[in-house]
Amino acid sequence: MAEQPDLGQAVLLQYSSCSSVHVSMLFVFSQARPQEPGQVHDLPVLPMCARLHLPRHNFCRGNSHLSKEQPWNIMRRQLITSDAKSAPAGQANAVQAEFSKPGMSTEVTQKVLRQYKTYLSWDMETKLRPALQLWLQELGTEQLSEQLCKLPHLLVSTPKKRKEAYSWLMTKGVSAARIQQKAPMVLTRELMAVQSTFEALQQAAAFSDEQMCTLLHKHSVALAYGPERVLGTLQAVSALLGMPMKSDSFREVILAASDKLFFMSPITLHQRVAFFCHMYATGTHVAKTAFTTGVFVDPEPVMQARAAKLQEQLGWDSMQLKQKLSAFPSILNSEPSTIARNLQAMQGLHLDKIAVRPRLLAYSVSGWLGPRVWFLYQTGAIEAPNTVMTSGLFGYINHSQTTFSKTFSAPSAFPSMVFDSAFIDHWKRRWEFLRQHMKLSVETIAAHQDLLLTSLPDRLAIRWWLLSSIAKLQAGFKAEDHLTALATLSDQDFAQVFRADEPQSVACTRGAR
Repeated sequence: MAEQPDLGQAVLLQYSSCSSVHVSMLFVFSQARPQEPGQVHDLPVLPMCARLHLPRHNFCRGNSHLSKEQPWNIMRRQLITSDAKSAPAGQANAVQAEFSKPGMSTEVTQKVLRQYKTYLSWDMETKLRPALQLWLQELGTEQLSEQLCKLPHLLVSTPKKRKEAYSWLMTKGVSAARIQQKAPMVLTRELMAVQSTFEALQQAAAFSDEQMCTLLHKHSVALAYGPERVLGTLQAVSALLGMPMKSDSFREVILAASDKLFFMSPITLHQRVAFFCHMYATGTHVAKTAFTTGVFVDPEPVMQARAAKLQEQLGWDSMQLKQKLSAFPSILNSEPSTIARNLQAMQGLHLDKIAVRPRLLAYSVSGWLGPRVWFLYQTGAIEAPNTVMTSGLFGYINHSQTTFSKTFSAPSAFPSMVFDSAFIDHWKRRWEFLRQHMKLSVETIAAHQDLLLTSLPDRLAIRWWLLSSIAKLQAGFKAEDHLTALATLSDQDFAQVFRADEPQSVACTRGAR
């Protein structure tokens, strides 16, 4: 009788991609020693003004600029408070007709007027019609419809303003097109407003020009706010982490932070991260993880309710809860219903085993884990689904969809599991070559991921043959010691490194071929 794995608890992950494919995956988890509890990071939840030394900002006073709404938020508030809310029905019909004249659909028109009702109070002849004409000449009906759906108050600005901001950002090396896609409201601001925010950000943390490009491609929305708002965000992060704003470590945190960082007001951001650290952190390092994972997007009561539900579902005590949330704060971003669904799908797995990899709780079994394990199993990357956790390839199923698809050159529909036979055969051949011909373990392949991106017929097979030939004739030479060079060097560099030491007999053999 085969020896049973120690404390062998299993989870049956059932996945069906279509009526003809039903795959059951049995995962066996090994026992892991619980981590020793660390010192609890008892960070008090205090008003921001009590923790930050900001004499110019006066966070807790009524005259604080940071406590006031920024212009584009005021604009959104006007949707409710504007006197347009009482516009006569005739005026509303006339405005809707004006939007419809160039060919905008009723659906688009109604959506725009519902989200920005101020248009209903605009004078038709002197304001609304000229603004529409300007943007129609610039974009055309189709593009203007798309832009208005993304940014209902677009007509408040002018094409000239957008061009000025667009051109200036380009001179700074920033992709204005990406800014427009992620935060279109930025390009409706006055050029001087955009410039002042840009300069304030760069000077406050001493970002290089290259770092500013990286920062704004990720945190585009920062440019939608004034300098005091973004400086307040930087100061909140600096205070919670205990890092000077002009330090390398601080810049690294900001660049790695969740793209929701600048969506929060500084006070809200500070309070939520402080609350999370006070309640669930096991050390001061957890605040950094909170910023990178974006746990601050949910209000404190939501965090607390989800943590209590998680504790109830998994039977964790208070220290276990802190350990798991300190390591994986993003679990709190998942709805309790999602976690409950995943627990149901992992019905054979003992709760102690889930505690070893709590991040599994945030992934959909049917829409994320199942398809990825199925792909690795069907193409021969792993011998059985129950080996994925210990194969060295577990990291692959944690990758974002974009990264996973790029690694495996997967179709855009991935991970729907609707692959054609050519795609499956391609990866079967690759894994067969790596595991059987090159005799590499899955762990070795996982440690040299560039092997997965190297062309099999044009580079991988030829170079492995050369290295194997040298190994046969040169004592102490092992082909497997040169996998990184095999996968990453250019043809010229590879030839210079290995052909120079190529044994004469190998060279003769190659010449005879």
